Amino acid sequence: MKGAFWALCSVALVSIAQLLLRYAMVTLPPVGEDFSFIIALWHFAPGTGSLMLGLMGYVASMGCWYLALHRLALSKAYALLSLSYILVWGAAILLPGWGETFSWHGLAGVGFIILGVLTIFLPTRRRPNGSEPS
Repeated sequence: MKGAFWALCSVALVSIAQLLLRYAMVTLPPVGEDFSFIIALWHFAPGTGSLMLGLMGYVASMGCWYLALHRLALSKAYALLSLSYILVWGAAILLPGWGETFSWHGLAGVGFIILGVLTIFLPTRRRPNGSEPS
């Protein structure tokens, strides 16, 4: 269970990081405008803090991912990462001012993600002789 804890911490951190980075990229000048982007970072313009926190969130998420992989099979840990898509999708719809709209296609995608994670995490039935079905 410790591995699932660290994987879920990684999911939470990477989801928050993605939202922070999206906010930073909308707020800061375009990266293609090298000079104005660097000036904005240098003078700690709005969005700079979000950019730094988002990047630190990714680094912290990688640390949690490292700990999760030491305690959980890769196949299960990797499946949990897909939960981040659900969190970011839901947050982008619910957060005020983000302008994201609900779509049935998106909800169907969320359903498929949940089905996939459940398929991987559901316990397998064992045969009477102790072997797993092939």
